[in-house]
Amino acid sequence: MKIRTIEILLLVLFILLSFFYYTFDFGAGNTDKVFITITTFFFSIFTGFFITRQGNRYTKIREIISTFDGKMSSTYRVAGNISPIVQQKIGALIKDHYEKILDTKRWDYHFINKSNTISGVHNVLEEEVGGVKQESLRNQSIGRVLTNMGDCQVLRKNMVMIFQERIPGFQWFLICFFVLILLVAITVIPSHLFLLGSVLKSAFVISIISVIVILHNLDNLHLFENFIGENSAKDVIGIINGEK
Repeated sequence: MKIRTIEILLLVLFILLSFFYYTFDFGAGNTDKVFITITTFFFSIFTGFFITRQGNRYTKIREIISTFDGKMSSTYRVAGNISPIVQQKIGALIKDHYEKILDTKRWDYHFINKSNTISGVHNVLEEEVGGVKQESLRNQSIGRVLTNMGDCQVLRKNMVMIFQERIPGFQWFLICFFVLILLVAITVIPSHLFLLGSVLKSAFVISIISVIVILHNLDNLHLFENFIGENSAKDVIGIINGEK
């Protein structure tokens, strides 16, 4: 779901909750304070730990992707020293690789679907220069391409491993359990016909939900997908199209 859509939904939910808390009385004495204090403590510990962990995971995979994309663009440029035909075919493979990412709006497209980009580059080299004696510069260029493809294969494996390091189901259950307790405890705070109290309660609920949304998007590596996928893909395609 797009960030803008989520923001609109949260705003609508905020307005509805404010009206709901203002209209109905859920007062339950002082018991709500005890529940809120205890649950907020555990909720902040769990979410703080996982947000930090998933944020570090995002940083790692962003660095790997930038290195991977750099290897791809370098491969295209070096292929020009082998022959125009090799560069054209390798460029078509790389361009197709990144166009799928842009068309689907998913930077992780090639993790979910089978990718033949690296093997396709090897096939192009085998078809065009395999078994043919080359000049020194072309030999070095072929070696550079093969080295880049080997590095890309390792980087892809690293990306797959980090991509799969998600929050386990039991931890999600605990987080949701604490969220449920917090929401109930906040709901029973007296705010009937008290506008400021209703607005503050709604703001607190929206803040809790926003934390969960951020954590979920970090877990799926979709919080900043334009930065780690789309922009980088456009840059590589721009190089192949001669724009950069």
